[in-house]
Amino acid sequence: MAKFNLQVANLDFTNWQSNLATAAIIFISWSFAPFSYAVSVSGTHFNTHMGMLFLYELLLAFSLVLQLNNHFQSRLANLLIIISGFCIVFGFITAPLVMLLLLLLPIFMFLMQFSQLNLQNEAGLLTFGALLMLTIPIGNAYTSLHFISWEIVLYLLPIMTSTWCFLTPFFLPRSKKRNWLLLGTLLFLILSLFTHPINQLTIVAIILTLGWWLFTLDKRLAEPSLILTSLVQMLIIVLIYWN
Repeated sequence: MAKFNLQVANLDFTNWQSNLATAAIIFISWSFAPFSYAVSVSGTHFNTHMGMLFLYELLLAFSLVLQLNNHFQSRLANLLIIISGFCIVFGFITAPLVMLLLLLLPIFMFLMQFSQLNLQNEAGLLTFGALLMLTIPIGNAYTSLHFISWEIVLYLLPIMTSTWCFLTPFFLPRSKKRNWLLLGTLLFLILSLFTHPINQLTIVAIILTLGWWLFTLDKRLAEPSLILTSLVQMLIIVLIYWN
């Protein structure tokens, strides 16, 4: 029994190097687009809010990795989610509206782990993607630009659609609806790319997305490699938002 308890206690630390690498990749995926927009706008400047925002992002990225690798059951993820909430409260206490917006994502990630709420499905995936777009990228944009507009929201749309597409196998690993949802989210992702200028990099991003989609369908794995999936998503985000 003692040996079993020790194994359970150390479960979250298994393959920690891979988890940290995956979290870093996810962090880049979440941050690249808003910074790409911010640096293209004159008058952009960064302030002390960025430190807490970066810590918040890193904690949530690592929490997401732990959740997906442990079937949404991770005590360490819960702890990191709670700490991320404190980071936002302390870092954005002077900007209450932004603080409340940023708190939505960790609250939802915490609730996702309760199977009774039935959020480990397509509804949870769609909500998570929408909250991700409306919190971290918007928070980054507001912190650097000090304003939010529908133009920024539209600019960040591929973050939401790519999250839907690439996380579908992890939210619905064995569902009969998985392949249909993969197709639907793939189409949404490709359509969202047309909110940006179509150039050679965008075409490469579309080809890379189609290649990942076909590979995922062909392998028929319940859950593909999270680090490779995250890396493909990061590459697509960089290709889309590279100025």
